[in-house]
Amino acid sequence: MNRFGARLGLGLVLAFSIQGCGGDGASSSAAPQQPSAIVLSLTNLRALDPIAEGSYQAWLVTSGQPTSLGRFAGAQSVTLAVSTRISDGAELWITVEPPGGGSASVTPSAQQLLRGAFRGGVADLSLVGAVTQGTLSLRQRPGQFTMFTPSDNALDGYPSHEESGVWLFNMAPRATDQNDMWVRLTQLDPGWTYEGWMVRDIGQPNAIWLSYGKFAPDYTGAVNSRDDTGWGPFSGVVNYKTDGEEEFPGDDWISNPLNLSFPKDLTLPLNLRETTSSGTQRWTHVITIEPAFDRGEPVGSARPFLLQPYRDPFGMGAPGEARTITFHPETLPSGRAETK
Repeated sequence: MNRFGARLGLGLVLAFSIQGCGGDGASSSAAPQQPSAIVLSLTNLRALDPIAEGSYQAWLVTSGQPTSLGRFAGAQSVTLAVSTRISDGAELWITVEPPGGGSASVTPSAQQLLRGAFRGGVADLSLVGAVTQGTLSLRQRPGQFTMFTPSDNALDGYPSHEESGVWLFNMAPRATDQNDMWVRLTQLDPGWTYEGWMVRDIGQPNAIWLSYGKFAPDYTGAVNSRDDTGWGPFSGVVNYKTDGEEEFPGDDWISNPLNLSFPKDLTLPLNLRETTSSGTQRWTHVITIEPAFDRGEPVGSARPFLLQPYRDPFGMGAPGEARTITFHPETLPSGRAETK
């Protein structure tokens, strides 16, 4: 046998030997697993109010087809029975199913909350691609909010009741990443929307949450249009949703000509620089992410969802002073799914 024939023979022997041993480690690890359960380890996923907020539901998604694994309450650990083979690339979704309907949904809602792809029987779950569009993460430095009351400045001049309003725009644009007047926020999946709030005594049992409306950035992330409450139902403007020229989110709290329900512990016009008798500041600015099915809530009925990525004290600064929006990733839910 010549030298070429000897090498060819040796190569064939080695090839058959490798096949007889079951192939390499990569091929073995890619084989579908047949688990009996998926264990979810969850962080910052509190229980939902089933009447006002809905419920969580888990889904195994294989080749784009979701299969329900059932509803569950918020907890640090959840075990879900499963009878389906799970290959690398299969996904685990957690959705928020709207209130109403006592049994598990047949198809996932538009409110994907967490998702992740399995690899080796483990999937890390995050908001990316669920709450946010594509592979986008929530923006770490969106810009600024400011103390301002545009609804009465045409009539009363500036400054007027500036401590009674909050608006999203960059008062000091050169101090921001974007270097212009527009706040930038990550584009969300259509199942979600941003909402702005002023909160009195945040974290306390008697905390009062005042919404200033729901809004969305444009395709570039710029927050350059008004929210769904316009100047605000307590701005003193009767046609508060349509009047005005401000093209950014915010509200004024000056008067109540429409005689709408308003928290009894508050008086108008608000003083968002209010302090306690000991000098502690009482008001906090918060931007949350809300299920889109909450759009159109009656005035005064809005309540914050668990996604609260941005929070800052309103501060004692004067009109014209920029207030930076701060990202708090430690408050957001995440998780891990493991097959057992």
